[in-house]
Amino acid sequence: MTASGITTMGQAGGDEAPPAPRHAAPRHEGLTRLRFVLIGWVVLYHLDLTLRVTAALPWLKPVLGVGYLGVDGFFLLSGFALWLGYGSRPLADFAGVRRFLVRRFAKIWPLHALALLALAAIIGLAQAGGAVIRDPERFRAGDFLLQLFLVNAWETTSRHAWNYPSWALSVEWAGYLAFPLVLPLLRRSRTVLLCSLAAGAVAGLFWLGAQQAAVGLNYTLHLGLVRFALEFTLGLALGRLATEDRLPRTPVLALTLAVPLGLGLRWDALTVVGLAAAIVALWQRPGTAVNDGSARRRPDLLLRLGEASFGVYLCWIFIETALVGVLRVADPGPAGRVLLMAAGFAANLAAGWLAWRLVEVPAHRWVLERAEPPRARMDAARSASR
Repeated sequence: MTASGITTMGQAGGDEAPPAPRHAAPRHEGLTRLRFVLIGWVVLYHLDLTLRVTAALPWLKPVLGVGYLGVDGFFLLSGFALWLGYGSRPLADFAGVRRFLVRRFAKIWPLHALALLALAAIIGLAQAGGAVIRDPERFRAGDFLLQLFLVNAWETTSRHAWNYPSWALSVEWAGYLAFPLVLPLLRRSRTVLLCSLAAGAVAGLFWLGAQQAAVGLNYTLHLGLVRFALEFTLGLALGRLATEDRLPRTPVLALTLAVPLGLGLRWDALTVVGLAAAIVALWQRPGTAVNDGSARRRPDLLLRLGEASFGVYLCWIFIETALVGVLRVADPGPAGRVLLMAAGFAANLAAGWLAWRLVEVPAHRWVLERAEPPRARMDAARSASR
């Protein structure tokens, strides 16, 4: 993750991605594969909301019913990966801050904007063709603009509109804007303060999850910023503690058991604690970093899909649109809905991979080539060739 949860910080492999910035942290195979697990969990959750598979297979409910927690995993990864990428190379001046924000913008905005425009085109064509749009108030111009500029989850609206999963990008963008201010404070903090910060973030998650039992941590447009801030802070603190070797492996591995325990108890905050431990545990495994100067290997399927997690996330809305169209003309039984879930999952992965390969990576490169000074591009190219 190039420094983000849903977006990727690691390079795409081969010559498909822009050159890595000088002294960038190597991509981590374990964390990249974890992104695939997390995005798969999120997609299956949304598929179940549409197809109601767990109504017929209730034993799946404890896992699929809380798939929104995959987003929490991405928020944790956001902070953790940003520390890995910038903890040892601070944003020392205005040029460094500008370069950081341009890179983040180049990573998330072009594909986000294209997906939003494509959705607007589909809605417009459907209306022109006489199709009935369910809840047309979701597609107002004001909500379109809020979403286009990624401020739709800043307590600016209470309506899930247009490409509604983009609320997570909105809070991520807020985190990117805050990061240049947070980083120097985090670098100067003593270890005892970092531990207190991590403990405070965990306590905040338990508090937030207790506000409404039926909601858990599934806050989005309202309190989504709080949810993100707590997990982003926890990820940053754990990133520094882990890189300074202050998190013993055995207790970290033991804490990963909080994932199944939290799922069994239906306790979102406990599950998130386990996800945080899983991130650290995967990072601590030896021999899982790539792009670190060692011989390049061809990325496997899970790595590719992990790298494409952002595209998968943004393409869900189109898979949902297709499934809703199917359900308008057919009422499949349980077996049919399971088959539709499998087909929708595969289609979402394929669409996301194509979006990553054909839009996200080329657009990222195009923006950086025009936004960064020639000298910075030459330095990055030299670094990538070493």
